[in-house]
Amino acid sequence: MKSVKNIGLLLLLILSLTSCSKDNDAAENEHHSTFVLVHGAWQASFVWDKVKASLEAEGNKVVLVELAGHGNDQTPVSEITFDGYVKQVTDVINGLNGPVVLVGHSLGGAIVTQAACKVPQKIAKLVYVAGFIPQSGSSVFDYSAKDKGTSIPGVLEFSADGSTVTIANPEVNMREVFCKDGSDQDIKLLVEKLRPEPVGAAGTPLNYSSEIYGTIANKYYIYTTEDKAISFPFQQQMVAEAHISNTYEIKSGHSPFLAKPGELVQILNTIVKK
Repeated sequence: MKSVKNIGLLLLLILSLTSCSKDNDAAENEHHSTFVLVHGAWQASFVWDKVKASLEAEGNKVVLVELAGHGNDQTPVSEITFDGYVKQVTDVINGLNGPVVLVGHSLGGAIVTQAACKVPQKIAKLVYVAGFIPQSGSSVFDYSAKDKGTSIPGVLEFSADGSTVTIANPEVNMREVFCKDGSDQDIKLLVEKLRPEPVGAAGTPLNYSSEIYGTIANKYYIYTTEDKAISFPFQQQMVAEAHISNTYEIKSGHSPFLAKPGELVQILNTIVKK
């Protein structure tokens, strides 16, 4: 009898420890998120590498979207569209389990705006990092033209057929306009990986439901206060138009994921815990 009783106590102890382990795992997983990060124009998914490494080290899942015609993608310019960008993002989101933290930078801000409206039930948080937020019916080019503080128009160089646009004198302008506070290595990377930007996508007016956009409650904007590509005052104007009340600031140029990744990750961590 004593032997049976001891076996019973041992089983109860094992079950108790297993239950505690599962509870601890569940508690840990509650703080882990799935991030989908979307880059901007004249850049590619590589710009998120530092942020990705930090977020993954904390146990999060991170998916980088490489937009068509950027980075290593060789999609012909004639086949690249804004809707195609949006589909890339929604395809990624639909392929993941559960809701995601969707983050868009610059041109990527416009893309995540329309993408979020297509899959609002899958958006846990919608985050802009110096991102464009064009209203439906307006394009990224339309909005950039409204920004009196941007330096971008003065550094553009269009292709002969007008289908693409790149950055003139990139060794100077990628630093001055896009990453003033970046390291020499950051600038070298941006210059080496610079590819002409397809004009058609950035010139396409967005087409999304303002009503659906309004139902996405967890929207956040991270200002880059020293930005020469999208000026701080214009970022504030877009945030007011979009009725986003949750905002943060980084004293940086247009590419904080390169120049100040630690600060950016800290803000993202704060956002996901809200």
